[in-house]
Amino acid sequence: MTTTVTYIKESGITSGTYTPTLIDERKANAQMLIESCNGGSYTVNTKGIAISGRGVKNHYGNGFYEVTETMLRKLQGNYNVMTNF
Repeated sequence: MTTTVTYIKESGITSGTYTPTLIDERKANAQMLIESCNGGSYTVNTKGIAISGRGVKNHYGNGFYEVTETMLRKLQGNYNVMTNF
């Protein structure tokens, strides 16, 4: 039995390093992130922006709110909102 070993030239990408993509940068710059959706309600991470009023169902703390679709549309008109899924 003989074994052959083939040397492969090392590529420029090192294992274990991560370079942020354009989407990662846009999410970091977004004012709010939609974390999940469930029927007619959405969980939104407001990143510290306090929201209140009609259409806000729950405030979970740490900037997370459950909002209706109507409220989400209003927030999208006033803020830079992106999905986080």
